[in-house]
Amino acid sequence: METLRERQDIPQEYQWSLEAMFASDEHWQNAFDELNATMQDDPFADIRGHLHEGAKVVFDYFEKTVLLEKQLGLLAIYAHTKNDQDTRVTTYQAMMSRVQALEAEYGEKVSFFEPELLTVSDDVLQSYMQDPLLKEYKKVIDNIVRNKPHVLSGEAEALLATFEDVFSGSQQVFGQLTNADFVHGSFTIDDTEYLVTEGRFGLLLRNLDRRIRQAGYERLYDTYLNHKNAIASLYATSVKKDVRMSRARKFETARERALFANNIPVSVYDALIAGMRSNIAHVHRYVQLRKDRLGLDKVKLFDKYVPLVEAKMDEYSYEEGFALVERGLAALGEDYAQILQTARKERWLDVFENPGKRSGAYSTGFYATRPYVLLNFQGNYESVSTLAHELGHSVHTYLSGKTQPPQYSGYSIFLAEIASTVNETLLVNHLLDVTDDPLKRATLINQQLDSLTATIYRQTMFAEFELDAHRKVEEGHALTHDVLSEMYAGLNQFYHGPAYEDDDRSPAEWSRIPHFYRAFYVFQYATGMSAALVFADRMRKQGSVAVDKYLGFLSSGSKDYPLEVLKEAGLNMEDPSVVGQALKIYGDLVTELETLLPHIG
Repeated sequence: METLRERQDIPQEYQWSLEAMFASDEHWQNAFDELNATMQDDPFADIRGHLHEGAKVVFDYFEKTVLLEKQLGLLAIYAHTKNDQDTRVTTYQAMMSRVQALEAEYGEKVSFFEPELLTVSDDVLQSYMQDPLLKEYKKVIDNIVRNKPHVLSGEAEALLATFEDVFSGSQQVFGQLTNADFVHGSFTIDDTEYLVTEGRFGLLLRNLDRRIRQAGYERLYDTYLNHKNAIASLYATSVKKDVRMSRARKFETARERALFANNIPVSVYDALIAGMRSNIAHVHRYVQLRKDRLGLDKVKLFDKYVPLVEAKMDEYSYEEGFALVERGLAALGEDYAQILQTARKERWLDVFENPGKRSGAYSTGFYATRPYVLLNFQGNYESVSTLAHELGHSVHTYLSGKTQPPQYSGYSIFLAEIASTVNETLLVNHLLDVTDDPLKRATLINQQLDSLTATIYRQTMFAEFELDAHRKVEEGHALTHDVLSEMYAGLNQFYHGPAYEDDDRSPAEWSRIPHFYRAFYVFQYATGMSAALVFADRMRKQGSVAVDKYLGFLSSGSKDYPLEVLKEAGLNMEDPSVVGQALKIYGDLVTELETLLPHIG
């Protein structure tokens, strides 16, 4: 049986450079103690109660928060990246908990600001916003004023702030269960033993032998089903928290509250679902094509990811994969290429799986750190595409951090997935550009369709599921495992069409999705992919003009609300034609694959 390398056996060049934040855990502890002491001294004592005295007091508040949030950010990112590289180490679990408690205390300390600022008259607030001192904070103040109907009294805000770490409890417990406590074991077929982990599950589902796919699927899902009631309770608690917080803040629905922060109208969410449903025939055609190609009576959940055709081009060393990403992204220009080289030189990436390492992949960091990328690189094209995806996030973070002041150096989730999926799209477009071989071309199209299906259709299905779950709680209904699974099964059948059929385990797929603990998050993968396809198409057709606009987008951070940032880059997400263009590209790919496959043995 194949075993994982222990972390100490993986060369340093493949591990992220967390020492760039703190040279050691002891240095982290010293920084924590220093910030904790500052917090105990009440850093806002000379500001609280004085906001009506002039723009200078407000400016002093903002400058102090920038400093404290920088310190908090460094502590938090170090703790969670250390934890994620081996979730079994209780030291880093404790560090994360301590930072979360300190973040909650910080939230309590600053909770006075919005309620107090909103007691200042509108005329005085407008004069503050015209003061040169607050020029760089104008949007921050504007957003606070926009939020006025949803801000509670100072006492109520302080009370809610003390519960911040408790509110994330369901997500934390789910993460510990699935990353640290769950053991899926192994199975043996034809004298070969297969280890089942979250990191290797994707490889098992891509195996051409259906027995292996099914056995790995059943082994992993049985672990979740053995804890079905606990997981259902965790998710139900998370949804109830969302609903009650939305009511406390005077929003009509939890969805409205979730989208409000980025000034996204619920109509964008509804338009996405409507657009997908009206174009569902494209994905139904693809599932039917999968059924026919694999010779199945019905496509099952464990059949969705196996390649329909596979040229000998699907294995890459990490070095080969990185070089391929560089070639694929060459259209973005020399400056972008230099940033990719910096990522390797400065060791932004943690590349290989090790025991206890968090599954999946992500990019984290902010203006005061390097971007950091967690990978579980497996050597296939999916891993290379994931590398391109996460580097998209990282370069977005890097450019916005260099270009914007600290308060605007971050960016909303609504924008985040665009940068990553543009990279995925450019990578596959590059490969399609350099091959006319029918087998290789079919392989690439198959892979791209799988990616688009997972990112556009699947994430929209997830968006419908969590919308339905929150509506049920808002209407007074209970969420049990059976209720959630029945809801999910209905969506599964609609989105996959008549060639698909659920089994006893597949309706429980919802229980594996960590993003559901961050309410109304996943729809942005679908809107992001739609925008990315349009951006990539424009760059191919318009060249440097479109590239410059796109790089301007990457450097914009949160200097304006997300829809406005995109409009400045030439993309109007309120126009339904954006989703329509993306789905047309998807449909055209299905058509080409339908044409190619009959000629490939």
